[in-house]
Amino acid sequence: MNTVENSIAQNRAEEFGYDLWEDFVIPPFYDNLDLLTAKKPRVVVGGRGCGKTSLLRYLCHQTQFSSKRSRITEKDILNIGVYWRVDTQFAKMLSKRGFENDLWNSAFKHLAVLEISREILKSLESIANSSFESFESRDLNAFDFSILNSFRSDVPSDFTELKKFIRREINYFQTWAGSIRTTQQPVFFPLEFVKELVIEIKSQNVLFNDTDYLVYVDEYENLLVDQQRLINTWMKHSEMPLIFNLAMKPNSFLDKNTIGNESIAETHDYREYNLESYYEKINFEVFAAEILFLRLWKNDNTFKIPILPEELKSTEKEILNKRKSDPYKKRVLNAAKDFLPSTSVDEMSKDVFTDGTLYNRLKDLIRKAIKNNNLKGNVEDFLIPEFPQAGVIIPALLNRATLTEEILNEIEKLKSSKENKFNGTTDWIHNNLFGCLLLIYEPLGRFCPIYSGFEAFCLMSRTNLRHFLELCYKSIANELLNSNKKVLKTISIRSQAEASKQASSTFLREVKNFGNDGNKLHTFVLRIGTYFSYAHKKPTQSEPEQNHFSIRGNRSSELNRFMDDAVKWSVLYESRITKQKGGENKAESEDFEYILNPIYAPYFHISYRKKRSVQFSGDEMNTIVFGDFKEFQSYMDKVLKSWKISPADTTINLFTQLES
Repeated sequence: MNTVENSIAQNRAEEFGYDLWEDFVIPPFYDNLDLLTAKKPRVVVGGRGCGKTSLLRYLCHQTQFSSKRSRITEKDILNIGVYWRVDTQFAKMLSKRGFENDLWNSAFKHLAVLEISREILKSLESIANSSFESFESRDLNAFDFSILNSFRSDVPSDFTELKKFIRREINYFQTWAGSIRTTQQPVFFPLEFVKELVIEIKSQNVLFNDTDYLVYVDEYENLLVDQQRLINTWMKHSEMPLIFNLAMKPNSFLDKNTIGNESIAETHDYREYNLESYYEKINFEVFAAEILFLRLWKNDNTFKIPILPEELKSTEKEILNKRKSDPYKKRVLNAAKDFLPSTSVDEMSKDVFTDGTLYNRLKDLIRKAIKNNNLKGNVEDFLIPEFPQAGVIIPALLNRATLTEEILNEIEKLKSSKENKFNGTTDWIHNNLFGCLLLIYEPLGRFCPIYSGFEAFCLMSRTNLRHFLELCYKSIANELLNSNKKVLKTISIRSQAEASKQASSTFLREVKNFGNDGNKLHTFVLRIGTYFSYAHKKPTQSEPEQNHFSIRGNRSSELNRFMDDAVKWSVLYESRITKQKGGENKAESEDFEYILNPIYAPYFHISYRKKRSVQFSGDEMNTIVFGDFKEFQSYMDKVLKSWKISPADTTINLFTQLES
């Protein structure tokens, strides 16, 4: 793989390891999070790819005390982060199999204690191996952990031997869990083992007298209910010097009970930070561009970038404010748009009249509209190449109740620079152009420039950095393949548009692996995408760019659970809407609308812009989500008939894809 491709290809935190000092970009909203200083537990919520794991790993000891970090002070020692993510399959193995829950709960607690203890010891090594001058490797041997043998007599007191002991215990525990009936049960350690370990570290070295340990439990949603309740209990009773924090996907904090009679409550026991809501408050485009340019610069330090890489690591207020300033944002965004250029809708409209294939497609649409609606006039009467944007939307106007005489009259006004409905208050062009361009390109089997450009990439990625980087990676790979360039200063429209289709297909296939109901979610995306795909083909284009929906009326608990799961896995994004009840003075009620993840837009050849919504009844949505193939096909046949669309009008039989 070319090195420039490789610099972008890594789009998951796990691919960078635990030390992210040279790769992590401080989010502009970092100063609002207080995750390294808070004395009350924090819950970090965010969808796939939004940077939860990267943020947590940045906060933890491997990065904070990285050997690559040039300056570490005693202030940095005050809060030490410990990262813990339980293996999903192993967590599930700690249940049932004919044994009582009490056994498994104690077993899971033992595993947690061992894993967290190991990380706390590793944190001391990280500090000793860092640039911090007041604590060195020889200081590790000064610790005496003999108090821990009160939990079990063979627990060693020496630092190095204790590390080995915990490693052996973890290995033995995994062996026992896999062959529980033939292997002797280990002695389970309580949480007090970790607390005693921390107390000894704090009391035996003055540097750590005021140190707090912040445990970050990642992917909380993958734990079993009883395991979650144990972590909830630890979080509720967190106090210095041991604080428990959680990270999870949306709609994952379903059970807030503890192992006792209490439950945890926001504000009283913890504070929640939703990363995606922070991205919405800042300029996600700037943050995405900074990450892109840092990756490109790391691959080639001669690559001209509009950023200072060292500033992206800074948490200083002055630097963060600079990155939020208008001059800085303008410089970074302009550079990003130069690297990933786009085609304006005006240029795309001109292409329709200069490209033979596109021009023939436009004429065919006009011809069908005249014939199907028994209209007067010839195709040539409605071709206006001198006003390409107006010319592109003519087929939609002809398929509506708009009289041909009125259209021709408005064309004449347009040509005479008089007030007209194309660009006047009626604004035919603004309301229809994007949808009509999609309609023209759809059946041609060629790249569509609508899916290219830095701004389009950000809209398709929404707040998902992984999706953004994958779009960039595939664009660069295509450009290198198509052009044989050794130095890339800009990426062609074609390479980007092809990358959008490739990435969209990749991420759609990935849905099958989303949790226990991945196959159901995948079928749902295909079905709702099919609906929107045909909605974009409506001849009238009366409601162009439909790509989100709401559900009216009552919904079953099963449907609610499915919608929550779709939001949890970022298949859908959820947005609150308010509805007025009765009249102006009536109280407003809240409801939700759901946006199909825009990364799937290129696959279905639909708009990635949030423009128009459709309202489904509860029964219709049940058919889309839970109906069998014949039920869904029957439903779509009725819809297509009402839209005056024949399935034969599309070159891709999406129904066939649903069965595959």
